[in-house]
Amino acid sequence: MFSLGEAVAVGLLIEVLLAGIVITEIALARRAFKTSRSRGADGQEALNQALSAVLPAPVAKAMGMEFGLFRALWRWIRRKPDAPEGHEILTYGSEIKPIMWTMVFLVPLEILAVEFLVPWTVVRIVLLVLSVYGTVWVLGFIAALSIRPHIVGDGKVVLRFAHFTQITIPLELVESVRTERHSGYRRAVQIDDAGVLAMPIGDSTTLSVKLREPYPVAPKPGKPTQEVSEVRFAADNTREAVRVLTASITAG
Repeated sequence: MFSLGEAVAVGLLIEVLLAGIVITEIALARRAFKTSRSRGADGQEALNQALSAVLPAPVAKAMGMEFGLFRALWRWIRRKPDAPEGHEILTYGSEIKPIMWTMVFLVPLEILAVEFLVPWTVVRIVLLVLSVYGTVWVLGFIAALSIRPHIVGDGKVVLRFAHFTQITIPLELVESVRTERHSGYRRAVQIDDAGVLAMPIGDSTTLSVKLREPYPVAPKPGKPTQEVSEVRFAADNTREAVRVLTASITAG
């Protein structure tokens, strides 16, 4: 249908158009990232906003989670927590990290078993790649638990679960903080009919924060807000968490 010269011209035109689209998408993502950061969002939030600006919501969410793993690993290696200067840090996740490390240390045994038990080379290679990626994913999850702690400062408490979930509560609404263990939860974030928001580690929470009045919270990005009157979450050092939150409320 085309001569060689016309075919080359058409091909070049298509390449230029595709390059223009890619450059535009990058520019939009960069602008969304900078705008989010200027509004006080942390790096992970800004990354999610940037991806949402140029990709369909399900794809942006999936890519945000994957990029978040590698971002967490990079900050973990550099020993750089994802927390603003001057904010108090409340760590969590000590109950599940041993399980995660056990999974990492079992990978060599898994690879060895595959080498002996699976006779097909292609299948062994595929399983090896999946094992290595799975190990990187688990390490990224451990890293995210470590470098994205709960933070208290600037008149708010920000509760996190790795790089998957982040809930912000104004300190001015906090009426009381106490140590109180609840268990039996099945999701990382859930809000019951009584207006209790729970962010467990494993299936348990160790702290209860009562609010003076109901506060609207979106359990997941893009989901409708629900009013909560109590927030339950987990912290490694509950006594220190109560002290930090009480002092911050008093100071405010």
